[in-house]
Amino acid sequence: MSFNYSSIIDEHLSRDDPLFWSRPTPVNCNTIRIMGILLCIAAFIGIVLNGTLFYSFIRYKALRSPPNIFIMFIIGMGLFASCTILPLTGTSSIYCQWLYKRTGCQLSAIVAFLYGCSSSYLLCGASLSRCYIIIRPFQARYITVNKCIIISCIAIFIAFIWTILPVIGWNEYTMEGARTSCCINWYDRRTSYVAFLFFLFIVVYCIPLIILIIFNTITMLGLKRMREKIENGIQTIFNRKRIEMEGRVLKNIITITSGFIFTWTPYAVTLFVSAFRGKDYAIPPMATFFCACFAKTSVIWIPMFYVATSTQFQLNFINRGALDQSIGTKRIDTAA
Repeated sequence: MSFNYSSIIDEHLSRDDPLFWSRPTPVNCNTIRIMGILLCIAAFIGIVLNGTLFYSFIRYKALRSPPNIFIMFIIGMGLFASCTILPLTGTSSIYCQWLYKRTGCQLSAIVAFLYGCSSSYLLCGASLSRCYIIIRPFQARYITVNKCIIISCIAIFIAFIWTILPVIGWNEYTMEGARTSCCINWYDRRTSYVAFLFFLFIVVYCIPLIILIIFNTITMLGLKRMREKIENGIQTIFNRKRIEMEGRVLKNIITITSGFIFTWTPYAVTLFVSAFRGKDYAIPPMATFFCACFAKTSVIWIPMFYVATSTQFQLNFINRGALDQSIGTKRIDTAA
């Protein structure tokens, strides 16, 4: 099913005109309003989940292992996104029009773009560090927390460069078809705009996806070979318990990666297809709106998957939290 965007986009209305940013949604308002309520709920859940996880990383040193450093940065970015893009899009959807003018639109789009791009690169960093530890166990000591922090900062900086390009003129941030959220301008057919979308699809989605698939596969095969060596009685630097632990960590990374790919792929494919078909035969705005909202909810799925699959987090945060509470209760009883 295609849609003619010429019917809802006034190309003669300047971006500097406040009317451009305040027109009501051209699609069913009731559906948009329901999605807005769900996005506001998702914002609250995202703040609680990401805030709790970020607190646990700060408090418990045992959680700050090299691969977890990348996850910590993703959680931090998710907390920032939960406080910005979801409330802005959610409240605008409830009122069936964008409420925050041009500045709010650019802020929302920049944060969403930065979060999605940096998350894909940080997940690559987590997968690469785990692969290096498994394939080269004698050199695992070179994968330190400080190095992972530096690599994470570099990944976010690179993501920031891609994010700032539309601000300085290569493409632009503008309203999506439903007019209650903002994104890259994917319906403009100018060569530079289409070139940016193609570049974006390759360097932010395709290349990280290939890296994640290749290195997670290599890591799984490496663990499998380690298990076979132990079963055959061959001594390795890894014992069975260590292999089980590494397997759980790998499962955690793969689960988080799968969740990220699952939430962002529909949106990436939708925009890519719409961009190359043009505004006259693009995917309907309601479909792109649903895909965009689903992608933005990755701020709650990623921490949720981490909590569900990370034995290390459960032992260090949940169990220690209960222990701290128990110790506090005993101290009160003693004082009384």
